[in-house]
Amino acid sequence: MGLLNRLFSSTESLAQELELDEQLIQKQWKTYLKTVSKKKVIIEQLSLNKDFDINLQKLTRLLTLELVDISQEEKEEAELIDDLEVLEHAQKIKRVQRLEQCLGYAETKYEYTYHLLHQLHLVLKSQMHLVKSLRTSSAAVEKLISHLQSQEQLEREIIRKIERIETFPALFSALARGEQRIRRLDVREKRLLKKMQKGISRVFSNELKKRITSEWAIAIFNAIEDKIREVEAQGKDQQGDFLGMNPDINFEFVNRPEFIELTRETIQTIRKRNCSEQLITVFVQLFREWYNDET
Repeated sequence: MGLLNRLFSSTESLAQELELDEQLIQKQWKTYLKTVSKKKVIIEQLSLNKDFDINLQKLTRLLTLELVDISQEEKEEAELIDDLEVLEHAQKIKRVQRLEQCLGYAETKYEYTYHLLHQLHLVLKSQMHLVKSLRTSSAAVEKLISHLQSQEQLEREIIRKIERIETFPALFSALARGEQRIRRLDVREKRLLKKMQKGISRVFSNELKKRITSEWAIAIFNAIEDKIREVEAQGKDQQGDFLGMNPDINFEFVNRPEFIELTRETIQTIRKRNCSEQLITVFVQLFREWYNDET
């Protein structure tokens, strides 16, 4: 199993990585970095149809690293293309850039690193699936290569962000070895998340129903706008305001810790009583997942 596969798999498999040697982790990372510039050249050659089979073999070897493994994954070509066409390339780049805006703070360095690595994991898996499809003499060669180019550009953008993190080697080792963990939903929270999904999706598709999750979502949408107006009114001329004045101010707020407290206060006001932290955690995660994908 690849190093990034382990990082983003179950808690149980992550716990097994405590014995991973830190030097080995750093060696695998440095080996991977050497492939980035090489891949760019090879993909350019593929787009020009130069020595296609030879370059495809070279690219396959570069992608066969210790970081990522797709041997247990099966993905049909049509499904792969559909997945990659859900978002425009520019939107994917913007999403990576937003990570830095929302999580690039000293107190969230582990979370920021974790999310960047998660994006890199998805990109590398997509590249491997694309190459696998190209090896099968696909009829959609041009489209697959176009997606491969986009994924390679996205990869380089992620690497640029990672290189700006001065303490990345230590952060990566701590995450890979399980010494520092990003909180994940437990089994009960996942069950609750699944139950809430339908109710909240109705709000987001403008099919409002008289369900408690709909009321919460609407109230929180309004609370976000009120909070942003309040901060803008109080901090127009102040330097270093926690939100700053930028076009993604709403997005940034939703992804900051302050949003959790806003959610807690809003839901408790509607319910007229305290609610469990488990429920708050699930609601915040579900709301953020939708907001980050749709805005």
